[in-house]
Amino acid sequence: MTHSEYRLLLKTDRTKAQRALFNEYLNYVYAIAYNRLHSCGSREDIGDCVLDVFMDVFSSYDEKSDLSGDINGFIGTVAFRKATNYYRKLCRNGVGVPLDEYAEAIPSDENIPVSTENSELRTILLDLIESLGKPDSTIIIEKYYYGRSSLEISKIVHISPIMVRVRSSRALKKLRKLLADKDITI
Repeated sequence: MTHSEYRLLLKTDRTKAQRALFNEYLNYVYAIAYNRLHSCGSREDIGDCVLDVFMDVFSSYDEKSDLSGDINGFIGTVAFRKATNYYRKLCRNGVGVPLDEYAEAIPSDENIPVSTENSELRTILLDLIESLGKPDSTIIIEKYYYGRSSLEISKIVHISPIMVRVRSSRALKKLRKLLADKDITI
């Protein structure tokens, strides 16, 4: 679904537009929420996060905005940030998942210390990416997390593809420096 298709459907029937958007992007949003929350949240937490993502998308979507192209990037960014906020809240509160709920899903040969270290590194990396500010953080997430091209990203952040590449290069240099300051090598 594109921005213009959604906007047109939104003008004719708001409920139908929201239902169509929900049906089309439910699996996508659930995958993002699950990947971020499965280690610290329950299935209910993941479901709540998914519903909150759609509530944010529905309430913050500007009908008058001059967007074109796929709405996928907008929804993905909202989902990623909402899942990250849920992750922080759940980890800060010490909320855990009952072990028997996921006991069959944990492989016996999993290296827990390495997995924990990787999780901490991802959290630090995400915080550092967010510290770059917009549009740099959006460009980095869209390029390296979602694998989007400079042309696709340019439509999301409303700058030329050349500037996307320039800003991406500069943002990576800043990110490397921030990581070096924390003595982290990736």
